[in-house]
Amino acid sequence: MMLSTVVFQNLKTPLAVVVVDHDDDCHFNVANKAFSRLVGCSGDVLEGLPPERLFSEWDRSRMLSLAQHETCLLQHLAGDDPLRLLLTCEALTETEQNAFLLTAEDISAKSWIDGMRESQKVLLGGILNDKFIVERFFKYYPTPVFDNHRFPESELLNEYLDDDERERLLTVLKQTAQQRQKHHIVVRTKEFTDSAQLDLHIAYHPFYHMDGGLKNIAFIVSDIRSIAPDASDTVDSSVTLKVLMARNYMSAQQLSAVTGISMQTISKLRNGKINKPQRQTALLIAQALKVSPQVIWP
Repeated sequence: MMLSTVVFQNLKTPLAVVVVDHDDDCHFNVANKAFSRLVGCSGDVLEGLPPERLFSEWDRSRMLSLAQHETCLLQHLAGDDPLRLLLTCEALTETEQNAFLLTAEDISAKSWIDGMRESQKVLLGGILNDKFIVERFFKYYPTPVFDNHRFPESELLNEYLDDDERERLLTVLKQTAQQRQKHHIVVRTKEFTDSAQLDLHIAYHPFYHMDGGLKNIAFIVSDIRSIAPDASDTVDSSVTLKVLMARNYMSAQQLSAVTGISMQTISKLRNGKINKPQRQTALLIAQALKVSPQVIWP
């Protein structure tokens, strides 16, 4: 086997070559292993197969003119939604026949997150691989809850959780994968400051390869609440303010514009440099965040 063939077959990106015959009909010429696994067909089955037998929407002229096109895979596992794919076409030159390289990306997990954002509040979203490691992470509120902490990619999601919560989360993730069902859970983070932890309200949705193996798990965080580590303690007001701003998708600039309070004052309140503002300032901020002043400043 030629080196170029070995490289093509072992690339992780799903790739296929589509040939256009004299009657202007398309068919697959060759596909790599990643493409075959994605669509659930061996290379032998794909060879000579028209693309419209695989995809719900197929228009060669439109594909080549738009460069990228979203479609669904016609074949799917019983009980699962059809895979959502992003196809990219690139015309090949110096070939005996008209042909183009087709790249396929599975966007099912991201599409689910986007769909959830259209129907409910979503503060955070992400995609875990089959080892429960964060592959992609999305933040939808404008201002960090904790400026020096975030959920980086290529890390285990449970690395950010309170020790008592880790096993519970892993159990739910395994159940999600095995039962092929969506799950909801509320988990508590580690202490990000000396005076607060976060309760994260999380929903999961698993996605699978056509051979039935787990591919990834999409998740969203629909709510965040600040919690005092000790029941006898109170949460720092600056932490509560940051969390409420995130829950309302409000940046410091937006809060300033809505309330007429200076950015400098809001920044000092967020950073804890002002413990408690004047009564009118507290009232304006609380109204903008749809709570009573006592929720932020007990």
